[in-house]
Amino acid sequence: MEWVKLQTSFDSEGKALKAANTAAIIEARLTSQPRGPQYQVETKIKKVDEKWQVFWRKVFIGYEAGCGGGCKACDDKSPQSDKGKVIPFKKL
Repeated sequence: MEWVKLQTSFDSEGKALKAANTAAIIEARLTSQPRGPQYQVETKIKKVDEKWQVFWRKVFIGYEAGCGGGCKACDDKSPQSDKGKVIPFKKL
């Protein structure tokens, strides 16, 4: 994939590195799907006209193994909201 440039420029290299890390985490979470295509996000920073610029791109790394959930063959139920029964104990 091609490199995408963040619109914001940063005054220091440290701020640019922090923004690059945040962009990598957010983009990887948004594009990767549970039990589906998985992406890793590469970042780089460059100094452009006394400011630091962040670039990122997605890299396809494969598919997550497992069921896609479409056939409903497995019994994948969410936890029930029923409260459990309280069993009283005798005091000795």
